[in-house]
Amino acid sequence: MNEDTVKKLALIIAANCTRESVLEENLKNGSLAQKDLDAFNKQMSDRLYTFLTYLLNKPADEYSVMMSELSKHFPENWGMPDLDQSFMHVINQPSAQPPTAH
Repeated sequence: MNEDTVKKLALIIAANCTRESVLEENLKNGSLAQKDLDAFNKQMSDRLYTFLTYLLNKPADEYSVMMSELSKHFPENWGMPDLDQSFMHVINQPSAQPPTAH
């Protein structure tokens, strides 16, 4: 996968993972400054881009080394993830049909 595609994928993932999240709610309620959310979004995008680059474009041995290191910080106290229903709702929406030529 080319670098621009991986960068766009990282941004899409980051944007969709923070959209309508606890972070955005805290921003609306005034308990989070916009600059802090912007800094978090940039940090998340950079980390996702790095992870995706290693996952998709690096040799398996480099990816394995990265995963080994990152696994040292496994969040033992987090619950296991579930499929996000808001994503599932978007995925299950019928796509807009392009106009047909007459």
